[in-house]
Amino acid sequence: MRIQVRSGQLGQIRDGVQVFAALEGEQRAERLLPSSSARDPGLRRLANAAGFRGAANETVLLPAPPLGRGQAGPRDGRWVLVVGLGKEADLSLERVRQMSGTAAKTARARGFRRLTLPVLSHRGLGPPASVAQAATEGALLGLYRYDRLKQLPKHEQGRRIDAITLVVERAGDAAQAKRGAAKAEVLAHAVALARDWINGPSNLVTPTFLAGQARAMSRQLRLKCRIIPFPQLARMGFGGIVGVAQGSAHPAQFIVIEYAPRRAKATFALCGKGITFDSGGLSLKPAAKMEQMKYDMSGAAAVLATIKAAAALRLPARIVGIIAATENMPSGTAQKPGDVLKTLSGKTVEVLNTDAEGRLVLADCLHYAKRYKPDATIDLATLTGACVVALGGEAVGLMTKDERLAARLNQAGKATYERVWRLPLWDEYGPAMKSDIADLRNVTNTGEAGTITAAKFLEAFAEGMPWAHLDIAGTAWTEKEKPYVPKGAVGIGVRLLIELMENWK
Repeated sequence: MRIQVRSGQLGQIRDGVQVFAALEGEQRAERLLPSSSARDPGLRRLANAAGFRGAANETVLLPAPPLGRGQAGPRDGRWVLVVGLGKEADLSLERVRQMSGTAAKTARARGFRRLTLPVLSHRGLGPPASVAQAATEGALLGLYRYDRLKQLPKHEQGRRIDAITLVVERAGDAAQAKRGAAKAEVLAHAVALARDWINGPSNLVTPTFLAGQARAMSRQLRLKCRIIPFPQLARMGFGGIVGVAQGSAHPAQFIVIEYAPRRAKATFALCGKGITFDSGGLSLKPAAKMEQMKYDMSGAAAVLATIKAAAALRLPARIVGIIAATENMPSGTAQKPGDVLKTLSGKTVEVLNTDAEGRLVLADCLHYAKRYKPDATIDLATLTGACVVALGGEAVGLMTKDERLAARLNQAGKATYERVWRLPLWDEYGPAMKSDIADLRNVTNTGEAGTITAAKFLEAFAEGMPWAHLDIAGTAWTEKEKPYVPKGAVGIGVRLLIELMENWK
């Protein structure tokens, strides 16, 4: 797709359907942004006549009214799409993302091939680079769809947006806007990759497939990559991963991929849960919605996609992605409730429930990360249903004892709208994970505080590192389409982690 930045008045740019953003008044669209365009008064009257109020993500498609006398510009046969921003007090970069996502999807559905978006200049939104980035992210992420396995009807095959033009009113803002748009393209591409891997069915997206993607990425971007196959994992003592993997016909793959620029200001270890399908093992899950358990590798997808984006953006940070990729399946060779595993750290774990497998593979990942002496270690995992109950689909569960890391993740979450919510990691939760016959057990007997006790389990393997656990179980998959997130895979974590590492000081 072609993305360009132009300067001038939005109403005079001849490049596809033009998008105006409207602020909501009491009973109508109060005003349009940008407000300096000569077309605003006529458009506002048309929008209000159509019953348009300017509520967030409300849309109306209107014929473009004529411009004033002596002004060149599109007239008859041109169309304008007006998208609501909501109330001015709520205006934010997130509203810009949503507006652009809504506009892009609406334009495509109406058969337009080109889209012209404003880079809004409004107090509180920040510099043109940030606004252009938000607008481009929203549009590109909103246009994402996973249809490679479908035969599309003929009327849908040609529906696509070929070009997006961003318009800044002041010529001096164009360079900033171009930088913001370029960054957004990189991030959106990375998120789309993560979504593709997560949406892909588990008979295609296997542990071997993920390892192949890591190898291909390392060749393309000249990264270091090491894949440890299943037989070697068993010999090297990766008991957590091996225990989970031993019931599957697909061999586990331990993936280590490293981006290491010459002048790195910090080292980050990113650990991703890569369960490409989770049946629950012998502690079998209910049949309802089990097909969604292909998304249990969302953490791994986010880690791989983040490293790809970091390399493309040339972030001055060393980033090591550590992924345990395997299936969790029932079979005659699967681990059983009551089995005891010896993890890579040497700690033993009594497996009381084979459906609590993510923490077993992450235990080995976290211990492996210590060899890199990271400034921060972050794991991402669709770990607990309890986190879905606690936070729903709006926030990532954050658990850490590192106050600075918590503050930085919180700030990055606000900036990207991949918001985190901190849960306690108090020592009083620790005894619930003690076993009578091993060092630890993988679930509690009571089932209380499931998200927190899972993090307490992981904490035992992250000792000595600045570490944070991100439970993305509720945010990695959505049943409800949002302005720039379709149903299915969200690709959560990529923009959050890039924001964190880019602003690390």
